[in-house]
Amino acid sequence: MPLFSRKLVFFLFLLMLVIGCNLPVNRQEKSIFTGISPILTETAAARAKIATNAIPTSETRGYLIQSGDTLPALARRFGRSEEEMALALAPVIRGGSFSTLPVNQRVDIPLPDGYEKQSLLHIIPNNYFIYSPTQAAFNVDEFISSSSGWLKNFIDHSGAVAVTGTQILKRTAENYSISPRVLLTILEMRLGALSNPNVPSSFSLGNSEPQRKTLGKHLSWAANTLNNGYYGWRDGSLTVLDLSTGSQMRINPADNAGSVAIAFYFSKFLSGEEFASSIAPDGFAKAYYSLFGPIDWESDIKNELIPANLQQPFLQNPLQSGLKWAFTGGPHSGWGNGIPYAAIDFAPPATTAGCDSSPYKVFSASDGVISRSDPGFITVDLDGDANSATGWTVNYVHLAPAKNFSIGEEIHTGDPLGYPSCLGGESTGRNVHIARRYNCEWIPVDGVVPLNLDGWRAFSGEKEYQGTLTRGNVTLRSSSVGEWFSQLPIEQQY
Repeated sequence: MPLFSRKLVFFLFLLMLVIGCNLPVNRQEKSIFTGISPILTETAAARAKIATNAIPTSETRGYLIQSGDTLPALARRFGRSEEEMALALAPVIRGGSFSTLPVNQRVDIPLPDGYEKQSLLHIIPNNYFIYSPTQAAFNVDEFISSSSGWLKNFIDHSGAVAVTGTQILKRTAENYSISPRVLLTILEMRLGALSNPNVPSSFSLGNSEPQRKTLGKHLSWAANTLNNGYYGWRDGSLTVLDLSTGSQMRINPADNAGSVAIAFYFSKFLSGEEFASSIAPDGFAKAYYSLFGPIDWESDIKNELIPANLQQPFLQNPLQSGLKWAFTGGPHSGWGNGIPYAAIDFAPPATTAGCDSSPYKVFSASDGVISRSDPGFITVDLDGDANSATGWTVNYVHLAPAKNFSIGEEIHTGDPLGYPSCLGGESTGRNVHIARRYNCEWIPVDGVVPLNLDGWRAFSGEKEYQGTLTRGNVTLRSSSVGEWFSQLPIEQQY
């Protein structure tokens, strides 16, 4: 080859090398670790029905309002003032006043710094977490009896009355308003309850407290922890997960309460790879799918748990008149402890403390039908279909029943329900515990849909069970022993 040709070839080679080195490189930006596996094949994603897409970035600033969202909760989750959030929501509420926001509306809310690339947990829809209308038809007895694990034949003899594993599962699901499918998935993941015929030596579901030995106590702890996570996200008080390693995991503001509840539960006792695995597509979501089939991620849009601008129907003061009832329990958990603060307590007058039934009556605060009647439990269903999973229900706990109620029995405002006692759960003295649910989701006492008993409204205090009860210019403070400042004025109502 002539010298000129060799020089030309060498020159062209150098030119191409320089151009190639200056071409832009597609470098993948480092995203915040959330436990979600960065690699998920298309086949696996289709099989598990799990999406791993991040929410729109801060450039689009789009947030799709979820069923049950409220202005105060969104402000906390997005790190904004309520005034700033009101401006962002103005196109949706259009100058009106909404308790709960209209679902499936996209609004311009800037993401907090550092969240642009954060993936959604996307573990389970809210409809699948709550013992909601979409879960009410699930036959617990039939499912457990068809399994091959130890749960179907398990009997707990530790108490005064023997109870089966199925009864424990059903009672926990009803008391905490959590889907039995969620609790069964956890029992299978942790204890092989549906596949292993051998009863485990310990029923621990993440709690190692020595006083918790029975299946019922461990399952109650798990359910209570799940609820603390779900409703903490609902009201905006929970925005990060405190992991057992001492580190924190920020939660994407666009995530949903059901997914956060599952992650919150596992964060209480797992760390590192175990925690990451539990909330990844191959963790809880895969275990749920293997037991119950695909998850419909459109469920929360198609079946709104909480409609826009939810309002409480009128509820009468249910306490027998002419007596000095005491406001003994400010806002506290609907069942268990911690969030959600969905209940308040009243105690009748008495000369001595104790748990024997009071002679004084508690009446129904509304019309409706009986949808649950167990020792110490009475649920009045306001929509009349005798299904506790649908519409408004009012729970009365610790009542010795005034009669033997039957499911579907019609009830009118002012009908006697029972007498305050200690039946139906832990109690330090005779009282009545009153709480509300809508579509089986607990509704906080002091929230955007406040509990109102004929004008009496409760407000939270610094701690659970503390708080005030107000009507007009009268304000009472809660007292567990019924001190004078907690006593309701004598009124003639019934």
